[in-house]
Amino acid sequence: MKYTYRDAGVDVERGESFSRKIKNAVKLPDWLMKEPTGYAAILKITKPPIAVTADGIGTKLILHRKYGTWRYAAEDLVGMNYNDLVCVGARPVAFLDYLGVKRITEEHEQFIKELVDVLENVGVKLVGGETAEMPDVYHEDWDAVGFAVGVLERRVPVDTIKEGDVIVGIPSSGFHSNGWSLIRKILKEENLKPESLPFNLLKGTRIYKEVIDVFDMVKGIAHVTGGGIIRALKRVLGSIGAHVSLPKRDFIDWILKYVEFDEALNTFNMGIGMLLIVEKKRLENVLSKVDGVVVGSVESDWKIEYGGEGG
Repeated sequence: MKYTYRDAGVDVERGESFSRKIKNAVKLPDWLMKEPTGYAAILKITKPPIAVTADGIGTKLILHRKYGTWRYAAEDLVGMNYNDLVCVGARPVAFLDYLGVKRITEEHEQFIKELVDVLENVGVKLVGGETAEMPDVYHEDWDAVGFAVGVLERRVPVDTIKEGDVIVGIPSSGFHSNGWSLIRKILKEENLKPESLPFNLLKGTRIYKEVIDVFDMVKGIAHVTGGGIIRALKRVLGSIGAHVSLPKRDFIDWILKYVEFDEALNTFNMGIGMLLIVEKKRLENVLSKVDGVVVGSVESDWKIEYGGEGG
């Protein structure tokens, strides 16, 4: 049997439609810098400008609670925000958290302890937040959301991307923090437990701190999150296409037993958590700074395959 994200209760198209409605309803101020990828908002209220973003762990938190993997949970919350800021050329510096809970317990204290440590390790400070006890809203589960602030170091020149530019992929640590309603449905329906799998299913989101070192060498940066790898590329490529060959990964081989390839492409990171668009003459320098491989090139049309060696 093959599963879909919609069967698991998540409609990506509905989410995209809702986002468009929000954009249409909002009148943008003149102090908002135009940023086409949508990874973060850049505010021209300071010099240099600051970038802000917000994201959460999602339903992966349900499994983190079950298995007590608070370090991974903290990496997920930080990574989902940190990596988005990096995509617009900002260096993350500050973080705020929101916990919505039935009542404060020891597990929240454990989570915050790990959160502070993860942030310290990537040079970001927890500067505020809110913990709300709301027993009428939250029953057994609770939610964690992060808000991150970064200082703009360089505006990423996505408007200069052209056919022939190289696409570098930096491996993910796993599924990161997207597609977990579908993963959890597969685990339940197939009677599988994370500990029975030959890889670490719950491993936290990789935080791509090293990408800051190549801000001045790249034309585009794409964090692969909701909507999968195609949506991530379209956010930086616009109307251009790409030919991509994705290296095999054990956890992707596993998920492809249960979902069709196209469904996986539009849901998961397919083993690549960050994509860099690089001019050929800068490729060697970029690869000397990041743990990445060439996975494709910018082209006039789209072609994506899985199972290549990357390079």
